Amino acid sequence: MENMKKTITLSTLFFLITGLLTGGAAYLYGKTYIEIIRITILALLASGIVLFLHAEGREKNNLLFDNDEHYGRFVGLYFIGLFVALLFPFLPEQGWMYLVIFIVLGLASNQPVGICTGGMLLMISVLLSSAPAISVFFTYFLSGVVGIILFSYIDEDFRVGFPLLISLSLNLVCIVVNLVMMGQTELNFETFFIIFANLLVCILLLLVFMRYYSTNVVHRNRDKYMEINDPECPILVELKQKSISEYYQAVHTAYLSDKIAKKLELDDMATKTCGYYHKIGTLRGENSWEVINDICREYKFPTPAINLLKEYTDRNTTLMSKEAVVVLFADTLVASLLYLFSKNPKVKPDYNQIIEAIYEKKVDSGIMDRTLITMGEMKEIRKMLKEEHLYYDFLR
Repeated sequence: MENMKKTITLSTLFFLITGLLTGGAAYLYGKTYIEIIRITILALLASGIVLFLHAEGREKNNLLFDNDEHYGRFVGLYFIGLFVALLFPFLPEQGWMYLVIFIVLGLASNQPVGICTGGMLLMISVLLSSAPAISVFFTYFLSGVVGIILFSYIDEDFRVGFPLLISLSLNLVCIVVNLVMMGQTELNFETFFIIFANLLVCILLLLVFMRYYSTNVVHRNRDKYMEINDPECPILVELKQKSISEYYQAVHTAYLSDKIAKKLELDDMATKTCGYYHKIGTLRGENSWEVINDICREYKFPTPAINLLKEYTDRNTTLMSKEAVVVLFADTLVASLLYLFSKNPKVKPDYNQIIEAIYEKKVDSGIMDRTLITMGEMKEIRKMLKEEHLYYDFLR
């Protein structure tokens, strides 16, 4: 409830301040009353679209990294971008640093929200200025969209060199082609100096922001994952004391899930966490999603791990992700083998036959009908599970 109130408050401020600042800036720039009304209405309409897209992103959990937990971060960066956008008309149009604004807002949300928000701020700057509207808008909109697309696919390795090079190169090409070669601005030393200064400032600002983003967003969860994915983590030790069988099932499931997820280049940290904690609700007497969720929130699990645990343990949620499929097969296999060994520790099961039987049963049950896993990846999962036959002796 408290988070909902905070979200509503921030959204209201987002909407109202956008209208007030845009209308006020239009008045200070000497626009007519009709133009002030037109610019203000367009800004409010665009801000409404941004708010809707961001709310949809939070609802569907498709914002980048942990952005669904930090709506205030997006709103704060947006207000900085709005303030800068209102100042850009004072500068020559070839000096507008919209590439930075698009990329920052995209990384603080996701592709649709970043593109819409950057386009909205660019529209405001263009309407407030006397620059050639179509040329200036498409100059920065095109390079901004490409920048968002390139940077939204960076992973935890955070290799930003290629996206940065391509984005800056395209930004330069767009400025030169649309503003210089099309005769929209005079070709002289001052023009090229402004363009060079634009690119230099973009590089510096993006490097500073990427350093902050890497430390505080992308890799923020790394230490937490290392803590909770340790078999000697206090909460896992508590599970071991409560139920030794559930503990060992969790440990073996986590091991297999982690190994397969790394091979398939999935989110191995969240997958391993799901393997460890999909039975953690037994600590509170009921292994339901509601109980598991309370434990996750109490121990501040990373959002990707919470989402995966919900997908895997909530009976009202359909399995979709590849990570959930990996945990499903690892968990089912470990549970089956532990049951066999509990009945007869000396039994010598046909592991290949058991794995194929599990696969056929899961396919026939329809539980995998809506998953994103491919046939090739499913074949790789079965192959890796069969190659672990020596490991299964540790389950006896």
